[in-house]
Amino acid sequence: MEKQKVIIDTDPGVDDSAAIILSLYDEFLDIVLITTVSGNVGIDLTTRNALHLLEKYNRTEIPLARGAEKPMKRKPKDATYIHQKSGMGGYVPPETVQTKPIEQDAVEAMYEKIKKYPGEIKIIALGPHTNLGNLLVKHPDVKDMISHIYCEGCSLNGYENDDKRWANHLSFNVSSDPEAFYITTHSGIPLSIVPSKMGRELANFTEEQIEEMGKINDTGKFLATMYKGYWERFYTDKRIATNDTCAVLMCRNPSLFKTEKISIDVDLNEVPGKTTIHKDENSKVELVVGVDKEKMHKFYFDAIRKLDRFKF
Repeated sequence: MEKQKVIIDTDPGVDDSAAIILSLYDEFLDIVLITTVSGNVGIDLTTRNALHLLEKYNRTEIPLARGAEKPMKRKPKDATYIHQKSGMGGYVPPETVQTKPIEQDAVEAMYEKIKKYPGEIKIIALGPHTNLGNLLVKHPDVKDMISHIYCEGCSLNGYENDDKRWANHLSFNVSSDPEAFYITTHSGIPLSIVPSKMGRELANFTEEQIEEMGKINDTGKFLATMYKGYWERFYTDKRIATNDTCAVLMCRNPSLFKTEKISIDVDLNEVPGKTTIHKDENSKVELVVGVDKEKMHKFYFDAIRKLDRFKF
């Protein structure tokens, strides 16, 4: 497998932080840029959190650009009720960091990198799609230069989006900026979507697995500490969603997943961010509908073990 040039667009966020950590030293991912966006917490904190991870894992040479502080057309919202006030769950990050974002904003930094490597860049979008939406509106020529987009969002069983269950199909990332998600999904760029319920119900970690993770090494302990402030609120058992990690793994190791070609409708009015899915073999959009959970978890734990050298 050739090394892939990627841009990570993110709003860390516990699950974002885990996905970033597993990406930083992956032998097949060449992170050419990280961009931040308001989402799980505000833009000041998502930027601080991402920079803190780069410092913690000695990757400050990766340029980081600060992105949108609010959605394209709507008022911002956050998910501090899940990710806690800091955005990093049970872990308390430092209030300030030494590393600074680059001077370019996210849109211009993305555009510059994509133009430098036309047809080579894959974008892993872990937060609301505001930066991507703004990029595609401001620089529409970029559509033909992006190789692929991987993201989290929309429904798993949305072929019949019955009214009684639509809440299960509403992704935070999509509902935070549905206009931006609409632009991305209708851009014609090849797109792989990990539905919210995939990370919650098919690829989730159990409480026992988080305890095991915390015993592997300092990175495992760090992740477990974050996760323990992030237990899923919508289930009776303690479980950890892996939505954003799955988006990275879909880019890194697509053989772990089963997909179907779809077209997608995004509600911008009645229930903003609600998605309806239609099978469409001619589409460039694919939805992840299955995962080899055992292999996915093994890949994740093995990646943690490879970070043994980091001591905190």
